[in-house]
Amino acid sequence: MNNNIFRNLSYGVYIISTMDDGRATGCTANSAMQITSSPATVAISINHDNYTNECIKKFGKFSISILAQDSKPLLIGKFGFSSGRDVNKFQDVDFKIVEGTPIIQDSCGYIVCKVIDTMETATHTVFLGEVTEGDVLGSDRTPMTYAYYHNVIKGKSPKNAPTYLPEEESESEQKKKYKCEVCGYVYEGETLPPDFKCPVCHQGADKFKKI
Repeated sequence: MNNNIFRNLSYGVYIISTMDDGRATGCTANSAMQITSSPATVAISINHDNYTNECIKKFGKFSISILAQDSKPLLIGKFGFSSGRDVNKFQDVDFKIVEGTPIIQDSCGYIVCKVIDTMETATHTVFLGEVTEGDVLGSDRTPMTYAYYHNVIKGKSPKNAPTYLPEEESESEQKKKYKCEVCGYVYEGETLPPDFKCPVCHQGADKFKKI
Protein backbone atom coordinates (compact mmCIF):
# COMPACT_ATOMS: atom_id res chain seq x y z
CA MET A 1 0.00 0.00 0.00
CA ASN A 2 1.17 3.53 -0.77
CA ASN A 3 0.85 5.34 2.55
CA ASN A 4 1.35 8.70 0.85
CA ILE A 5 -2.32 8.58 -0.15
CA PHE A 6 -3.17 9.63 3.41
CA ARG A 7 -1.57 13.00 2.73
CA ASN A 8 -4.40 13.73 0.32
CA LEU A 9 -6.86 13.69 3.21
CA SER A 10 -7.64 17.12 4.63
CA TYR A 11 -6.14 17.96 8.04
CA GLY A 12 -5.69 21.08 10.10
CA VAL A 13 -3.15 21.91 12.80
CA TYR A 14 -4.56 22.21 16.31
CA ILE A 15 -3.52 22.54 19.94
CA ILE A 16 -5.58 20.10 22.02
CA SER A 17 -5.71 21.33 25.62
CA THR A 18 -7.02 20.11 28.95
CA MET A 19 -6.20 20.39 32.65
CA ASP A 20 -3.77 18.39 34.78
CA ASP A 21 -4.78 18.84 38.42
CA GLY A 22 -5.30 22.57 37.94
CA ARG A 23 -2.39 23.04 35.52
CA ALA A 24 -2.95 23.67 31.81
CA THR A 25 -1.43 21.11 29.44
CA GLY A 26 -1.89 19.97 25.85
CA CYS A 27 -0.36 18.75 22.61
CA THR A 28 -0.25 19.47 18.88
CA ALA A 29 -2.67 17.40 16.78
CA ASN A 30 -3.90 17.23 13.22
CA SER A 31 -6.87 14.89 13.63
CA ALA A 32 -10.03 16.73 14.65
CA MET A 33 -13.36 16.66 12.88
CA GLN A 34 -17.01 17.56 13.33
CA ILE A 35 -19.21 14.47 13.56
CA THR A 36 -22.70 15.96 13.96
CA SER A 37 -24.21 19.45 13.94
CA SER A 38 -27.09 19.03 16.40
CA PRO A 39 -25.98 18.48 19.01
CA ALA A 40 -22.59 19.66 17.81
CA THR A 41 -20.14 16.80 18.30
CA VAL A 42 -16.40 16.63 17.54
CA ALA A 43 -13.88 13.77 17.47
CA ILE A 44 -10.13 13.98 18.13
CA SER A 45 -7.41 11.30 18.04
CA ILE A 46 -4.64 11.32 20.66
CA ASN A 47 -1.78 8.82 20.96
CA HIS A 48 -1.75 6.59 24.06
CA ASP A 49 1.80 7.78 24.82
CA ASN A 50 0.81 11.45 24.92
CA TYR A 51 0.39 12.78 28.45
CA THR A 52 -2.58 14.80 27.16
CA ASN A 53 -4.44 11.53 26.54
CA GLU A 54 -4.20 10.58 30.22
CA CYS A 55 -5.21 14.07 31.35
CA ILE A 56 -8.29 14.25 29.09
CA LYS A 57 -9.48 10.92 30.46
CA LYS A 58 -9.16 12.21 34.04
CA PHE A 59 -10.51 15.72 33.46
CA GLY A 60 -13.34 14.76 31.07
CA LYS A 61 -13.06 17.92 28.94
CA PHE A 62 -10.81 19.23 26.18
CA SER A 63 -10.48 22.25 23.94
CA ILE A 64 -9.33 22.61 20.34
CA SER A 65 -7.43 25.77 19.41
CA ILE A 66 -7.34 26.09 15.61
CA LEU A 67 -3.97 27.45 14.52
CA ALA A 68 -3.71 30.03 11.73
CA GLN A 69 -1.12 30.24 8.97
CA ASP A 70 0.40 33.21 10.80
CA SER A 71 0.30 31.62 14.27
CA LYS A 72 3.74 31.51 15.85
CA PRO A 73 5.47 28.31 14.60
CA LEU A 74 6.99 27.95 18.08
CA LEU A 75 3.56 26.77 19.30
CA ILE A 76 3.69 23.71 17.04
CA GLY A 77 7.12 22.67 18.27
CA LYS A 78 6.49 23.51 21.91
CA PHE A 79 3.29 21.47 22.10
CA GLY A 80 4.32 18.77 19.62
CA PHE A 81 7.88 17.80 20.53
CA SER A 82 7.91 17.84 24.33
CA SER A 83 5.89 16.09 27.02
CA GLY A 84 3.56 17.74 29.53
CA ARG A 85 4.91 15.22 32.05
CA ASP A 86 8.21 17.08 32.04
CA VAL A 87 7.52 20.70 31.09
CA ASN A 88 4.89 23.39 31.51
CA LYS A 89 3.98 23.89 27.86
CA PHE A 90 1.82 26.92 28.62
CA GLN A 91 4.67 28.86 30.20
CA ASP A 92 5.14 32.13 28.23
CA VAL A 93 2.11 31.28 26.04
CA ASP A 94 -0.80 33.74 25.76
CA PHE A 95 -3.91 31.79 26.76
CA LYS A 96 -7.20 32.12 28.59
CA ILE A 97 -9.50 29.73 30.41
CA VAL A 98 -12.93 29.08 28.89
CA GLU A 99 -15.30 26.75 30.73
CA GLY A 100 -12.38 25.40 32.70
CA THR A 101 -10.16 24.58 29.71
CA PRO A 102 -7.16 26.50 28.31
CA ILE A 103 -7.47 28.29 24.95
CA ILE A 104 -4.57 29.52 22.82
CA GLN A 105 -5.08 33.19 21.96
CA ASP A 106 -2.80 33.08 18.91
CA SER A 107 -5.31 31.08 16.87
CA CYS A 108 -8.30 31.35 14.50
CA GLY A 109 -10.66 30.26 17.23
CA TYR A 110 -11.52 27.51 19.63
CA ILE A 111 -13.98 24.74 20.49
CA VAL A 112 -14.59 23.42 24.02
CA CYS A 113 -15.95 19.89 24.49
CA LYS A 114 -17.00 17.52 27.24
CA VAL A 115 -16.08 13.90 26.62
CA ILE A 116 -19.14 11.75 25.94
CA ASP A 117 -17.47 8.61 24.58
CA THR A 118 -14.12 7.07 23.65
CA MET A 119 -12.87 4.41 21.27
CA GLU A 120 -9.51 2.68 21.70
CA THR A 121 -7.33 1.69 18.75
CA ALA A 122 -3.95 -0.05 18.93
CA THR A 123 -2.08 3.25 19.33
CA HIS A 124 -4.64 6.04 19.80
CA THR A 125 -7.75 7.00 21.72
CA VAL A 126 -10.54 8.62 19.74
CA PHE A 127 -12.35 11.06 22.04
CA LEU A 128 -15.92 12.00 21.13
CA GLY A 129 -16.80 15.39 22.57
CA GLU A 130 -20.05 17.32 22.80
CA VAL A 131 -19.37 20.98 22.04
CA THR A 132 -20.22 23.29 24.93
CA GLU A 133 -18.59 26.52 23.71
CA GLY A 134 -16.73 27.94 20.73
CA ASP A 135 -15.78 31.23 19.14
CA VAL A 136 -13.84 32.81 16.27
CA LEU A 137 -10.68 34.76 17.14
CA GLY A 138 -9.79 37.01 14.23
CA SER A 139 -12.14 36.49 11.28
CA ASP A 140 -9.45 37.61 8.82
CA ARG A 141 -7.02 34.81 9.75
CA THR A 142 -6.59 31.75 7.52
CA PRO A 143 -6.63 28.34 9.27
CA MET A 144 -3.42 26.39 8.87
CA THR A 145 -3.76 23.12 6.98
CA TYR A 146 -1.47 20.17 7.52
CA ALA A 147 -0.37 20.48 3.88
CA TYR A 148 0.68 24.10 4.57
CA TYR A 149 2.63 22.93 7.62
CA HIS A 150 4.52 20.36 5.53
CA ASN A 151 4.96 22.29 2.29
CA VAL A 152 5.53 25.85 3.52
CA ILE A 153 6.84 25.56 7.08
CA LYS A 154 8.54 22.27 6.14
CA GLY A 155 7.53 20.66 9.41
CA LYS A 156 7.48 16.94 10.17
CA SER A 157 5.04 14.78 12.08
CA PRO A 158 5.91 13.81 15.65
CA LYS A 159 6.12 10.03 15.94
CA ASN A 160 2.95 10.00 18.06
CA ALA A 161 0.90 11.74 15.36
CA PRO A 162 -1.74 9.68 13.51
CA THR A 163 -0.24 10.85 10.19
CA TYR A 164 3.37 9.89 11.00
CA LEU A 165 4.90 7.80 8.17
CA PRO A 166 7.77 5.52 9.31
CA GLU A 167 9.18 5.28 5.78
CA GLU A 168 10.14 8.95 5.98
CA GLU A 169 12.78 7.93 8.52
CA SER A 170 14.09 5.02 6.47
CA GLU A 171 14.34 7.12 3.30
CA SER A 172 16.43 9.76 5.02
CA GLU A 173 18.37 7.73 7.57
CA GLN A 174 21.58 8.07 5.51
CA LYS A 175 21.51 11.87 5.71
CA LYS A 176 23.17 13.85 8.47
CA LYS A 177 20.70 15.24 10.99
CA TYR A 178 20.78 18.24 13.29
CA LYS A 179 18.13 18.56 16.02
CA CYS A 180 16.87 21.81 17.49
CA GLU A 181 17.29 21.54 21.25
CA VAL A 182 14.42 24.00 21.81
CA CYS A 183 11.54 22.47 19.83
CA GLY A 184 12.86 19.16 18.47
CA TYR A 185 12.79 20.07 14.76
CA VAL A 186 15.25 17.97 12.74
CA TYR A 187 17.24 19.44 9.84
CA GLU A 188 18.68 17.00 7.30
CA GLY A 189 21.70 17.83 5.17
CA GLU A 190 25.44 17.45 4.87
CA THR A 191 26.08 20.65 6.83
CA LEU A 192 23.93 23.06 8.82
CA PRO A 193 24.26 26.58 7.38
CA PRO A 194 25.61 29.00 10.01
CA ASP A 195 22.75 31.44 9.32
CA PHE A 196 20.06 28.73 9.48
CA LYS A 197 16.90 29.57 11.44
CA CYS A 198 14.62 26.85 12.80
CA PRO A 199 11.34 27.05 10.79
CA VAL A 200 9.35 26.04 13.86
CA CYS A 201 10.78 28.12 16.74
CA HIS A 202 13.11 30.50 14.80
CA GLN A 203 16.15 29.68 16.92
CA GLY A 204 19.59 29.99 15.31
CA ALA A 205 22.06 27.33 14.27
CA ASP A 206 23.73 27.48 17.70
CA LYS A 207 20.65 25.76 19.16
CA PHE A 208 21.09 22.69 16.92
CA LYS A 209 22.95 19.54 17.89
CA LYS A 210 24.13 16.89 15.46
CA ILE A 211 22.42 13.49 15.98
